[in-house]
Amino acid sequence: MGSVAVEGGAGAELVRLQNEWMDAWRRRDREVLERIVAPEFTLTSARSDRLMSRDLWLEIAMTRASAQWVRYDDFRIDVFGDAAVVRSRLTQEATVDGEPWNGTFMVTDVWIRRDGRWQVVARHASTPPAKSF
Repeated sequence: MGSVAVEGGAGAELVRLQNEWMDAWRRRDREVLERIVAPEFTLTSARSDRLMSRDLWLEIAMTRASAQWVRYDDFRIDVFGDAAVVRSRLTQEATVDGEPWNGTFMVTDVWIRRDGRWQVVARHASTPPAKSF
């Protein structure tokens, strides 16, 4: 799982939800996805030139994309009251329209807590450069 900047409490819950979200995608469990992904969710993808709404993301996740496995590493979580920023490295083996969508991505997810439960409102994913600092 990697490091978590916030130990226990909200940090542990957000790590659990991150994994639950990707597991629900892998299983194509729409009910769980609709509970975790907020109505105003937007994805900024490393592999698309447009912002993707929740409805479009759910459509693709349920019909055109499939994940064989997803793994998170190196979590850094900052909680600001009822908002949180979760940064991580995500590695996946997946397909979209039958084409490989495998890779490692640097991911930033923004979560908000409403009515006592967390929902993700935004994800930004980018491909790490071939070289690092």
